[in-house]
Formats: sequence, structure tokens, C-alpha cells
Amino acid sequence: MQELTQEVTRVTKRYHSVSLCCQIFDIPRSAYYKWLHREPTKQDIMNTELVRFIKKLEEDNHYIYGVDRLRMIINQETDYHVNPKRVRRLMQDNGIQCSIRQKKHDRVAEKKEYILGNKLLNQDGSHAFHPTRPNEVWVTDCSELTYGFNSECHLRLSAIKDLYDHSIVAWEVEPSETATLVTQTFRAAAEAEETLPELLHSDQGSGYTSRLYNTELAGSGVIHSMSRPGTPGDNSPMESLWSHAKTEYFDFVHANTYEEMMQFIEEYVLWYNGDRHQETLNGMTPAEYRNHAIETAA
Repeated sequence: MQELTQEVTRVTKRYHSVSLCCQIFDIPRSAYYKWLHREPTKQDIMNTELVRFIKKLEEDNHYIYGVDRLRMIINQETDYHVNPKRVRRLMQDNGIQCSIRQKKHDRVAEKKEYILGNKLLNQDGSHAFHPTRPNEVWVTDCSELTYGFNSECHLRLSAIKDLYDHSIVAWEVEPSETATLVTQTFRAAAEAEETLPELLHSDQGSGYTSRLYNTELAGSGVIHSMSRPGTPGDNSPMESLWSHAKTEYFDFVHANTYEEMMQFIEEYVLWYNGDRHQETLNGMTPAEYRNHAIETAA
């Protein structure tokens, strides 16, 4: 009788404790008991075995293994195949830390490097987007256009714009954005203009960071300026060009063939340079503003 009373008391205390906790966390008691008596899933069993393997490996090797090396060893020496995300989560959830820390990056130095690489960025954070003469500063970028009966075909349009009068100096197209495409665009601009710019600004796309492109600029005596990573505003003049091109023209036409698309691009560039009046150019078109600057200089 005494043993039965003790068991009843123990169960009663536990019941009140569980009931109180469930009230605090707003969890039904039925859900708690369902969780308490649940059967472990295959994922649970796998995670348990992985944690056991990781701990044993780290303890035997002074905790020298990080996520990537652990993933490699697990995939090679066990029947499991894991990705870095799972290994990192298991380490974090179980307080397992690598004794060898990753090299710290000097974020201040990196930020300084990016700022110095952007020749159009002023010390106060503003941008030097207003040169005083034609062919002083050019900006460039690529954009994607689609054509075909179901818009199944794609091409990359590369263009160079003069920041002084906003004119499109040159453009080229290729199926994808490559170092060859952006380099050909620069060569076309160099052939079209008698004077090369002091500065040509771009984003940090793979074509613009390529050896081919930068060798071409350096050989022509042109300084390469690049936007900071993840900062499209650093090249907003080109972003503005693409936005206007699509909302003012390409949203209203559809090319079924490559030849039609080339014709549309040529028509838009001619219209943009010769007929599109801009408030920032005192109401003139890019061609008028450039001619006005040449006449004034003469």
C-alpha cells in the first residue's frame, strides 16, 4: 500500500509539473505526450549517428576539422552523403567548434579597396556623374533582351554611354555576356570616337574583370573604374538607360527573329541619341547637347 501511494504521489507531481509547463508555453498536454512517446525518424537516427561520428573524430584529432573537411570525411568514410549545411547545423546544435579559426578578413581594408576601385565615388558618398566635356567619362553595362515566337531566345546587349551627353557611343550583342562581348563593345566605341575617355566605369561582372577586357583598356590608356559589390547605384546611369529602353520601347515591340531584334535595337539607339529629349540635358537630345558643346568649345 505504501509503494502504491508513493507511485501515485510521483505521478501526481509529474502531472502538475507537465501541466504547468504546457500552460506556460501554450502547448497541449496531448502534444507533449505524443512527442514523448514518438518513434525516432530515419533523419533523427542519421543525425544522432553523424553527431557521434563527428564528436569522436574531433576528440581524436584535437578538434582540428572544420565543416568542409568533416563533410569530405563523412562522405568518404561513412554510408551517408551530407552537404556543408547539415554538418554546420549539427555542429552548432551540439556545441562542436573547430579549434582552428578561419583567417579574419580586414573589412576596413576591403572596403577601402572597393572605394578606391570606384573612381566615380566622392568622399562624401556621392557620385561624380557630371563630367565637363564629351568623351571624358564613359559608363558601360549589359542587359538581356528576348525574342522569338514565345520569347524563347535570349541575347545580351552591351552598350557604352557617354556621361556628358548621355549618348550611346557603341553597342554589340552576343548570346551571353562574355569578356569578348564587352571588349568588342569598347573597340567599337574607340573606332566611333576620335577621343578616348580618361575613365570607363562598369560593374564587377566577369566580363569586366577579365584579363582580356582590362588589357584592352590599359593598352588604350583608359582607367578602369568599377562599382562596389552589390551596389547597382554606383552605375545608375546605365541602369537608367536599360530601364528607359524597356519601358519606352522594347515593352511595345516584339521580335520573332534575330534579324528583327537587331533592327529594333538599331532603331532605338538612333531614336535615343537623336530624338529623345532629356530634362537633365536642358531639354536637348544627346546629339544636340554634344553638338552644342562642340560649337561652344570652338
